[in-house]
Amino acid sequence: MALGPRFRMAEFVMVRVALMAVILFCALPVEAMAQSWGGLYNMDSLLRESHPFAQRRQPAPPTAYPVNAPARPATGLPPTSRPPQQPAPAAPIMANDDGEWKYSDMFSEIRGGVLMHDTGPFSASDESGFDANVELLFTAPELFDFMWSPRPHLGISYNSSGDTSQAYTGLTWEWSFWNGWFAGFSFGGMVHDGHLVGIDGEQKSLGCRFLFRESINAGYRFNKRHALMVHLDHSSNASLCKKNTADGTAEGRHDVVLNEGLENVGIRYGYMF
Repeated sequence: MALGPRFRMAEFVMVRVALMAVILFCALPVEAMAQSWGGLYNMDSLLRESHPFAQRRQPAPPTAYPVNAPARPATGLPPTSRPPQQPAPAAPIMANDDGEWKYSDMFSEIRGGVLMHDTGPFSASDESGFDANVELLFTAPELFDFMWSPRPHLGISYNSSGDTSQAYTGLTWEWSFWNGWFAGFSFGGMVHDGHLVGIDGEQKSLGCRFLFRESINAGYRFNKRHALMVHLDHSSNASLCKKNTADGTAEGRHDVVLNEGLENVGIRYGYMF
């Protein structure tokens, strides 16, 4: 029997409704299905779901807000460029580092005094007069540290009676030991204008023009720069000089060791730079 048009229309509607029900049933979430199986169906969960055929949007990432940072001063350079580094400040100049030359950089002390000439005690007193003595001491160089830092010196002693005068040089060692008191000695050489072969009782027979010279000093230093001291110096040739002299024999001459020596003693004043 042929079906009418109305019956075919109703069948088409029923098939379409059944197909929609199947599609909705498959699209339901598990939670909603569990609720429908165990009891009443929760329509709120269905209402919150998006349409199954609609494209789901990914959640937008949270907006990142920059951390407040101190503003940088404008330098006129690109953001990725670093400002040029400033040169390091120069080291401060100390009070004693002014670069100027000072007397104390080279000279240590100057001494002067009056000495009694040819007084002994190690030789006879044949000459007379007084010696005016001036001596300049230099700052001890680092080169002399290994031998307790002696100070080099230069000096002159001029005799008032026209007897032996001398110019000398050498090294001076000196130590302070108690409340400004000090003592020391020196060793070096000297050149003189005296007699190599003298006259007994009148002139010294010093034998050589160049002699060894030693001295000792002891005194007291006050106000840091000033000093008073007692001085004794001795000069001789250590019996190294021989002279051919007349001896009154048939030959008339013979070699004689001449080494009478010369000592001076007195007081001196010193000023330290």
